[in-house]
Amino acid sequence: MKKNLFIIFLSCVIPFLAMAQQQPITPDFTKGYIYSKIEDRFSNANIGVDIDNENIIIYSWPMNLEYEIKFYLENLCPYYRIHFNSRYQPNNSSLPYLASEDTYGDNKPFEEGGFLPEHSPFFPTMLAQPHLLGYSAGYRSYDKVFKSSLPVSIGDQFSLYQFKIHSGARLYFGIEACVFAVFEAKTKSLSLINADYYVALPLTYINDKFSARLRVFHESSHLGDEFLLEHPKIDRKNPSMEGVDLSLAYEPVDKCVIFAGYTRILRSDESFKVKPNMVYYGFNYFLNFAKIKTFDVEATPYVAAYFKNAENNNWGLDTSVALGYQWNKSYGRKLRIYVMGHDGYSAEGQFSRNKSKYVSINLLYGY
Repeated sequence: MKKNLFIIFLSCVIPFLAMAQQQPITPDFTKGYIYSKIEDRFSNANIGVDIDNENIIIYSWPMNLEYEIKFYLENLCPYYRIHFNSRYQPNNSSLPYLASEDTYGDNKPFEEGGFLPEHSPFFPTMLAQPHLLGYSAGYRSYDKVFKSSLPVSIGDQFSLYQFKIHSGARLYFGIEACVFAVFEAKTKSLSLINADYYVALPLTYINDKFSARLRVFHESSHLGDEFLLEHPKIDRKNPSMEGVDLSLAYEPVDKCVIFAGYTRILRSDESFKVKPNMVYYGFNYFLNFAKIKTFDVEATPYVAAYFKNAENNNWGLDTSVALGYQWNKSYGRKLRIYVMGHDGYSAEGQFSRNKSKYVSINLLYGY
């Protein structure tokens, strides 16, 4: 058991160490990186680019590629603002000035498609959801179900295929998987209480500020052996289910995303039958005015809420609220530290019908 816990701990910590060992990202590095990526993505298109604080300025570009360039850079550097200005003159730029051209190639838009797209956006993360995809570790207290516990997760997501759509929209097919485990915090053995195994195939549609995701998923839960030996009165069940889930998200104002969704359970194990319907809704809001800078990386505070009503719990309200900071790089995954308050029902396997109320502090590395 201790060996398994050590392996899980290393799996959670290694991504954080890898991120911490990176050198600070300087403006020249960012400029060179963006320029090289544009050269790779739009070879021979003669695109001129410069960086000014949090602004990426395109001063030379083929007119028929403007939307493609903007879309590509927004996904490559989501925390930069993209500007097109043909009158801009770069000051002391170490990069060559590229003359503007009216068109590129045969005037067809440059579209990325096919298997393993390089830069594919994901559906907005619901930041107050009790189970978040990623590499995480935390401490949970005042829990009415488990008292003190240690929640950890190991998981990730990526796109497998991008469908070509003749508009400003994008459609991606991908895969996501994660293990959500909870350990006892006040026993010598740190016994595994429960592990949820989750895998899904999402189809994600993104068009400017609107996102939609349809996914089919499997989820199963298993109690830890040592936990069962220490609690012989617990009747072990086998929660296992498949379902379909539809989520919608929209950004009505800058840095504020609202979302809603519906889940339908198609099959559940006979030992733990689950009623089929569930709805959820909430928001994420980033407080840009309160940014801080640590280790040459910006951290943005946020507040998020996640609400759920499940037929399995007689449509009772399940509420989670999170307050935290998110460290952003120009590209890639994010590091979050946050405090979560939960009042409703447990999210852990066969305990999901038990009333649960807790406060937790969490560290997560993911999208």
